[in-house]
Amino acid sequence: MARVEYADAREFFGAVRRASADADRISRELERMEGAEGVRAQSYSGGGHGSRADVNGRGATIARMDYERRVSKRREEDYALVDGACDVIYGSGQTGMGGIDALLGSAVADMVWWRFCACASWSEVAAHCELSVRRCQELVDMAMDTCDAYGVSAMREGLGKACE
Repeated sequence: MARVEYADAREFFGAVRRASADADRISRELERMEGAEGVRAQSYSGGGHGSRADVNGRGATIARMDYERRVSKRREEDYALVDGACDVIYGSGQTGMGGIDALLGSAVADMVWWRFCACASWSEVAAHCELSVRRCQELVDMAMDTCDAYGVSAMREGLGKACE
């Protein structure tokens, strides 16, 4: 993950949420484009369509491949940022033995994951975590304050691991 400095945890996780939404949008667009490729029946008509005709039926495939090539670096960066956020949430290696998970518990860690990495609405976060929207917001705010207190980089590198 590229090392970009953020003013605080809210700015970092806001960037994560945008990256998650962007990666999801790219994936949906690629799926839409793949669906448009489809299987086409071969035409046996003798009528030509001029030099611009897609005689092999590969225009949609070529367009998808071009788009995929153009967005691949951005999509990789999006995924890397989300993956880095998972390290902050669950500790280095994402084992649950560090980060927000170790400091505030799995329920709070999962709320942060749903809100930012899965780009869920507050209603969706609340439904997944079986708490009220307000309580989820309070706990996520507490997680942001905790990340600010220790530093996002320290949380990513495993701060919060239990002492032996």
